[in-house]
Amino acid sequence: MVRKNAVNRPERILDAAASLITRLGFDKTTIADIALEAGVAKGAVYLHWSSKEALFDALVTREMRRLMADLLARVEADPRGGSLTRMYAHSLQALQANPLMRALYTQDSRVLGKFIHQQDPRRYVERFGFGKDFIIYMQAAGLVRKDLNPESLAYLLSVIAYGFTGIESVIPAAEAPSLEQVEEVLEAVLGRGMTLEDGDSEAGKQALRLAVDVVNRQYDAVHPDGA
Repeated sequence: MVRKNAVNRPERILDAAASLITRLGFDKTTIADIALEAGVAKGAVYLHWSSKEALFDALVTREMRRLMADLLARVEADPRGGSLTRMYAHSLQALQANPLMRALYTQDSRVLGKFIHQQDPRRYVERFGFGKDFIIYMQAAGLVRKDLNPESLAYLLSVIAYGFTGIESVIPAAEAPSLEQVEEVLEAVLGRGMTLEDGDSEAGKQALRLAVDVVNRQYDAVHPDGA
């Protein structure tokens, strides 16, 4: 039992850190708080990470992997998931479901605290999105109109995603339409303006699989032990 607990300990610590930081913020959360929440000694945390900053970096990396896995699972389960509009809707769903990544995406100072000045949050989330190269691939697959400028379209999608994740500071969630209602309108507006009906949906899914694999390998190169 001790050995099993030791194996699971890093994940318990990261789970505790995620819960506390999203609730209290990075600045107000201490290593002692995290250890108490995880049910381990304070020294046990330092066996895995040298500082709160190192722990948070590992936490963000884990959550980014989870975000990408969630997005891919949603797309794979959707028969029309290979279209750009469906991928985009699923990406917004996945982002909304992950409080820490949503805070990073919007650079929420309440959650990130001084970490926002120590690290550029964009370096964690810049790969989570539909950049110019991905748009070009989707155009080649016949899923996006080729007359649209890829860079401008990628920029527009980023603007909408940022507004979608940060709108609660202006319009409270209780006063906003449901996510399903927003997705329905979003797909109607974007779909009619930029997508093609006879494109290869499976090619779109494959493009996302490759993109997720590239991101995961990049993170694995920085954190080869998975931390």
